[in-house]
Amino acid sequence: MTGTCSLHFFREGAGNGAVIFRSCAVISCLFSLFLGVAMPAKADGESLPVSGAFGIDDGVSSCVDDQANHAEIVSWDKEGVFQDGEGRSFIATDLQVLTTGAERAPSAIRLSAKSGTRLTAVPIDEPNRWGLIPSWIVMQNGEDADLLQVQILRDGGAIFAPDRASPSCADLLRSAEEFARKSHAGIWQGQAGAGVFQTSAPKSFDGRAGQYVIARGRIVSLGKTRSTRYLNFGRHWKSDLTVTLKSSDEDRFNEALALTGWQIEDLAGHVVEVRGVLQEKDGPYIALRHPEQLVVLERRRAKRGGRYSN
Repeated sequence: MTGTCSLHFFREGAGNGAVIFRSCAVISCLFSLFLGVAMPAKADGESLPVSGAFGIDDGVSSCVDDQANHAEIVSWDKEGVFQDGEGRSFIATDLQVLTTGAERAPSAIRLSAKSGTRLTAVPIDEPNRWGLIPSWIVMQNGEDADLLQVQILRDGGAIFAPDRASPSCADLLRSAEEFARKSHAGIWQGQAGAGVFQTSAPKSFDGRAGQYVIARGRIVSLGKTRSTRYLNFGRHWKSDLTVTLKSSDEDRFNEALALTGWQIEDLAGHVVEVRGVLQEKDGPYIALRHPEQLVVLERRRAKRGGRYSN
């Protein structure tokens, strides 16, 4: 996945400053292709809706509460940052954009917002250190509504990068990404596009430090210290992929895994998918921060009494 750039890593500790600021310029072309023209400015004296119900369909409701506070978008700038009439700035969360995909965006991302489409930002966190508010961006045209994030993922303009999505929302976004992958759309077309790495071929990670990757494979063993939980994908830690999460976050991960009958302690010997920024420190590794970065690709069979077997 060469040329990665992140839309959602505007946060403390991301550690990829050069990538962060480059990403907004890339995502702006995607928004322009979706929306066609700049949003009209809010007329002087016009009230700005910031809370209360707004119509959303069942899909959008997986991510957005119908009663959530929200703000109408009146413009966005060349950096791909949305603004409301009060000058607040919003960014679309949980997307990772590849520059190689953005270069193919004109053929992969088609105009989907019709004339009269209303854009609404639904904040889901406090402003980050750059004053940008992570948000879901809702596109509404009459009674029809969709997430901008979903449309971009379905057209292969980005990959899903879990950061704030709930389990049901993550399912929606992951399904949109899978649709693009199976359709070979956008970043998923051709050998130079995005791909899913196999942990059984650790040399495929060479030269990809700092990039956001998706990897699938069997966990060979587990380890744990007071501060860190280790998921080992091979026996040679200096060459095989290692995935980590904070021990203090294990309960959060177990809560998400429990929805499909799993716990961290059960994962040795099973096939999973992980996604995140690949780092190099005594071998390739990915540090997980959000439970939806880890998905088990096997089903568990229920025994009598509600217990599970492997």
